[in-house]
Amino acid sequence: MKEENIEYSEKIANKLRRLMEIIDLEVPGFAEFLDKSPSHLYGILNGSRFLSESFAREIGDKLGFDGMKIFNLNSNIPNYVNKSEALIRFKNDNKKNVEYFLSAKSKRSIDSFINEVLLNTGLFNDRYKYLKEITNYCREELNREFQQDELSKGLRYAVSKGVLKSMKRPILLNDGSLGSRMVDVYFK
Repeated sequence: MKEENIEYSEKIANKLRRLMEIIDLEVPGFAEFLDKSPSHLYGILNGSRFLSESFAREIGDKLGFDGMKIFNLNSNIPNYVNKSEALIRFKNDNKKNVEYFLSAKSKRSIDSFINEVLLNTGLFNDRYKYLKEITNYCREELNREFQQDELSKGLRYAVSKGVLKSMKRPILLNDGSLGSRMVDVYFK
């Protein structure tokens, strides 16, 4: 495989992972939803297989969007895909199969949520993030709410394990300006 093809395949695999995060499905659940074998999906995700146009269209048809958008690196997967009728029906029919759902694993542990979901979203790729920004991202993009200081404790634990890094910066106020108090910000 040519180097640019490998890089493109990795980006497509990342978009597919992002799609799976939006719809809250693990590989076994996504495979079952699409009536494909898990090994087929793992092959695409690890780069040993290409995502075909017909499979991308099939994904799009099931989730109510243009599946060809997966190939366009400049477009985002729309968040409304998690509201498709077929997906809602699948989730209702399989709600007892906890291995199908990303949230089933991450709801039990803030640590697994940070390591397996949050760090794989690319949130920390461009710059450091304030706790407020991370909390908003989790609520708006990942549909995950936290109780009081649960997220901050989880982030501090991730820092202590070396998964994330932190430093002190002036607090980000609601109006977007910076205050005088120093708070932790998080980055990779």
